[in-house]
Amino acid sequence: MALLAFGGKRDARAHARDGSRADDPGESDEAHERDEPSADDADEGEDDSASSDEDETPLLEGPDGGRRKPRGGCPSTMVRAGNFCIDRYEAPNRRGGRPFVMQSANDANEWCQDHHKRLCTEDEWIAACQGEERRTYPYGNEHIDGRCNDDKIWEKVDEALLAKWPSLEAKEHAKELYQATPSGSKRECTSEAGARDMTGNVEEWVVRTRDHANAFPYILIGCYWSGCYGGNKPTCHSTNNAHGPEFRFYETGFRCCRDAAGKK
Repeated sequence: MALLAFGGKRDARAHARDGSRADDPGESDEAHERDEPSADDADEGEDDSASSDEDETPLLEGPDGGRRKPRGGCPSTMVRAGNFCIDRYEAPNRRGGRPFVMQSANDANEWCQDHHKRLCTEDEWIAACQGEERRTYPYGNEHIDGRCNDDKIWEKVDEALLAKWPSLEAKEHAKELYQATPSGSKRECTSEAGARDMTGNVEEWVVRTRDHANAFPYILIGCYWSGCYGGNKPTCHSTNNAHGPEFRFYETGFRCCRDAAGKK
């Protein structure tokens, strides 16, 4: 399977009211699993050598590479949080890779399934972000400027132009808006479990498991590189529940989860 990193139709009016955003990037996660660092390599911010082959409009590729033996009940590209495994990085789950954007919840579900995983639930994502210490931010309870990618200046969006997706001009506009940092480059934006970039960078789809104003089956969580709508800094509980499963925008991405082997 091959999917463009940018996606199809979206609900521009709904997003304009809520303020979420999205854009480009990425590559296959499992094709590079053998190049990923171990869970102990928590502070390596440089790109993998394999990341140099990313072009300006990368594709999402299906699994075509080898796997390492699971460690702690999880593959080497994931970290364990309780009884489940969560991708260390945002999809495509590569250190130094550019996180996918313009992804809908439907896209996220399909991609995770094709990689023998599933979309994380809201409870799982929050648990992996806040850890046993129940931190406000992945790294602690006080916000630290520059720790995560959550302070970029918001760029004006031409929603009418993005609504022409997947036209070339819409893709170019999404690319212009993109301000995500390469996965893992914010070395200290790391949760207790070892997951990177859980707040800021790109907003992530999860399966809704808690009560919200809207009852869509999926929500967006963690906000993105310009913070949260209204100016708040992203926390482990920052959510956007205003959109259905087909919605996509220039900063919407995801990461995957799976049950841990030998879970209790």
